[in-house]
Amino acid sequence: MMIDVFLIALLLSILTGNIKNVLKYNYKGLYLFAIPFVLQLLPWKEILVPLSFVMLFLFFIWNRNIPGFKLMAIGAVLNGFTMSVNGGKMPVWEPTLKLLNLDLDFKHTAFTEFSWKTLLADYIPVYLPWGRKFVISVGDILVFIGVFIFFVLKPRFQTQPSRVPHES
Repeated sequence: MMIDVFLIALLLSILTGNIKNVLKYNYKGLYLFAIPFVLQLLPWKEILVPLSFVMLFLFFIWNRNIPGFKLMAIGAVLNGFTMSVNGGKMPVWEPTLKLLNLDLDFKHTAFTEFSWKTLLADYIPVYLPWGRKFVISVGDILVFIGVFIFFVLKPRFQTQPSRVPHES
C-alpha cells in the first residue's frame, strides 16, 4: 500500500506544482532512507528490522523541519516497535486476512488474539478503488498522512517574508 500512497501523493504534487518544493529541501542523511528497506529483506530479522526502523527514525528526526516527517517518524516508531516485539514481523489479524482473502508475505505473521504485542498490529482493512486490498496499522496511517503532507501541502520556506509587522 505504501507504493499506492506514494504514487498518489507524488501525482498530486506534480499536478499541483508542489513537486518543485519537494526538491528544494536540504535533506540530511538521505542514505538512511534507502538502506532500511534493503535490511528488511535480509535474514536475521530480529536484529535487522529494529535497526532498519532506527535508521528510518533518525532520517525522519534529522529532517523533522520538513512537513510530514514528524508524523512519518511516529508511524515508523509504532511499526518498528510492533515488529521488534514480534520477532521482526508485523502481526496481521487473521480474521481481516480472511475477510480480504489475502495471504501473508515474508514480513508478516498472523494472530488471532490481541495482546500488548499486537495492539499496534495490522488489523484495519483497506479497499482501494482499483481493486487492491490491504490490512494496515495505526502506524501506517500516520506514515501515509505524513507522506501526503510532505508531497501535497505547500511548504513555508524560511526565505518567505515574515508576516509579523515590524515596529518603527
